[in-house]
Amino acid sequence: MDVAGVLSEHWDLKPARVEALFGGMGSETWVAAADGWRVVVKTVDVRDGGFEPGLELAVRLDDAGLVTGRPRPSRAGRVVERVGDRQVGVLEFVDGVPLTSVDAWAVGETLGRVHRASATAAGEVEEWLDLLRHFDLWLDLEAWIRPAVEGAAAGVRRLGPLTWAWLHGDPAPEAFLRQPDGTIALIDWGAAMPGPVLYDVASAVMYVNGADRVVPAYLEQRPELTAEVEHLEAFLQVRYAVQAGYFAWRCSNDIRTGIADLAENRKGLDDARRAFGA
Repeated sequence: MDVAGVLSEHWDLKPARVEALFGGMGSETWVAAADGWRVVVKTVDVRDGGFEPGLELAVRLDDAGLVTGRPRPSRAGRVVERVGDRQVGVLEFVDGVPLTSVDAWAVGETLGRVHRASATAAGEVEEWLDLLRHFDLWLDLEAWIRPAVEGAAAGVRRLGPLTWAWLHGDPAPEAFLRQPDGTIALIDWGAAMPGPVLYDVASAVMYVNGADRVVPAYLEQRPELTAEVEHLEAFLQVRYAVQAGYFAWRCSNDIRTGIADLAENRKGLDDARRAFGA
């Protein structure tokens, strides 16, 4: 993509420098800069229905005092512009050092603040579980996948009322940046969606390989959810079911975006299999 041309045409920005970044699993990104400004340009497939709502959520959370890599409106006032078969967003560059699993407390604390600011009315769990049905065509790649996914969905259906918010959707530690002043930013909102808050908490627990620091830090911000967190295991199963479906899709279709070696797709699927004891 002609990044400089897109910035000039749609955002009235004329970069002096454009540098490609290692892409995410479903996106391409660049840093563009000139004197006085620096932005991240991110593109996803035009069929990605979560990209624009995620950027709109980043705006709302930024307005609430969180640092999110706020998108810059285009000349037409939109957070996303379509360029060919791609959606393009231009985000404020956030300086900082990515967190690691060692920073699990900061991850949990930040998620609690995000969910408090993005609270929404509870929706239908059955509709939310469409995030698993999205991968239905590929769940028979291996015999264990479909039963594991269906079992995880059934486990959540059995639960009572749940607290909902707009979720980050993929809160890996590297999405959290410790800024020079110590503030924790949360970026990369492409997987955002409304849903039960425990899905985000479970995702964070999966990424840091343990709940012992994420959960207490989260409850420090959301003490009213102490009883609800007892359902965390059910959402860990859903999170690993998403991973199983996602990597079954990638393996079945030889999807190579965001990885240096095809073995990474296989590893992602194997990690989910081990989580289910299959």
